[in-house]
Amino acid sequence: MDDLVEESVAVRVGPAGAPVQVLWRGQNWQVMGRPVPWIDRLPWWTWTAERLPQVVEQPMWTVSLVMPGTDKVLEADLSVVQGDWWRLERVRD
Repeated sequence: MDDLVEESVAVRVGPAGAPVQVLWRGQNWQVMGRPVPWIDRLPWWTWTAERLPQVVEQPMWTVSLVMPGTDKVLEADLSVVQGDWWRLERVRD
């Protein structure tokens, strides 16, 4: 499954700023392994010098999420929105 989700989620981060826990649909998911930071960039043809979008580059993280007490593991892409509120962009299982 590779689903575009695009939902706001609460994210708890560790001392280095990497996600460690995600509250999604009423469930606390723990980040396992090492989160991978990356930058998403809008394709050049979606913006011009005359009309720049507000965000051309978006900080992102790819994480593996596990629901405690289960063996359910998902891979997810998170975008940084503001503070504790992030956006869950895509989920793969």
